Amino acid sequence: MITTKVKEKEVSQRIVADFSQFTIYCGLDVHKKNWNVSVYVDGLFARRFQQPSNAEALLTFLQSNYPNGKYKACYESGFCGFSVQRSLQSVGIDCIVVNAADVPQTSKGALSKTDSSDSKRIAEAFAKGLLRPIHIPLAEDEADRNLIRYRKRVQKDLKAKKQIIKSTLNILGISIPAQHDKSYWTNNFIQWVNDIKTQSTSTNTTLSLCVGDVKGLRKRLFEINKLIKQMADSDKYNARHELLVSVPGIGLITAMTMITEVQDIKRFDSFDKFNSYIGLCPSEFSSGEQIRKGKMTTRCHKELRSLIIEAAWIAIRHDPALTQKFAELITVKTKKRAIVAIAKKLLSRIYSIWYNNIKYEKGIVK
Repeated sequence: MITTKVKEKEVSQRIVADFSQFTIYCGLDVHKKNWNVSVYVDGLFARRFQQPSNAEALLTFLQSNYPNGKYKACYESGFCGFSVQRSLQSVGIDCIVVNAADVPQTSKGALSKTDSSDSKRIAEAFAKGLLRPIHIPLAEDEADRNLIRYRKRVQKDLKAKKQIIKSTLNILGISIPAQHDKSYWTNNFIQWVNDIKTQSTSTNTTLSLCVGDVKGLRKRLFEINKLIKQMADSDKYNARHELLVSVPGIGLITAMTMITEVQDIKRFDSFDKFNSYIGLCPSEFSSGEQIRKGKMTTRCHKELRSLIIEAAWIAIRHDPALTQKFAELITVKTKKRAIVAIAKKLLSRIYSIWYNNIKYEKGIVK
């Protein structure tokens, strides 16, 4: 009887593990069907495992093994966008997304790359505070951005279909009539292609199908442009749209692409940070007293950078100050290098008017 009482006393004094003073860092290598997870407790590696792609499953595991801990997760941006981040946040796991190029990597790790090693590498860098999160847009803002990006994909598909038609005409040795030579893809030109009849039924079918694709994609592009115009005129975007289209060379599509990609200009507290995001800056390989600057950095927002450079070519024809600066630059640089310098100057002005909410003024040298 005494022995039984002693055992009951021991059970009542059992202490359950409590991680309320610890931060649990989870590095995720995210795939469609499963996640590879590495766990660090503060700075100490704890374990590595694989689980289904489910935020609640991860939360259940963490609560069972590290009760009351402060849970944090991190993964590299990729095919799943921010959906994983939002699902983790919804169950109470604080989650960030990072650029894959920002996660430290050793030569040995690069030569022996597995999902498990990737998750551990992310978790270790995360636990040591070496990772900087990328901006995560609101779901509604991301949806608007996806519409603009979809337009780009439709435009790319349309270009491909046009190229197939031109390639087929070249293979057949069919010359484009003089009246269409400088006015490709007008309705008259498309009708002329549609009326072409060769001895091959398959060729006629190919041309007919491609013409149908071109007509369909052109109609789709027109519909998307209307939706983007409606978006630009909405209360949410109208003020920013009006600011940006005041810049020479910036039209509806460029303005809305910039707005939906950048979203909040205030997240860049200096032009240098904004320019670093766009990528109109040279790569640099300097050491000691040697300063070496190379081509434009590969770390950039490719779409926005190309749009700004395109806008710069138009701006030098409409803004006297930029015309003057371009004329000075081409005396010492090639035109391509000069236009990049103009694009950077134009970007600086875009940043200024957007950040300070003032319209663009032409002819201002400084």
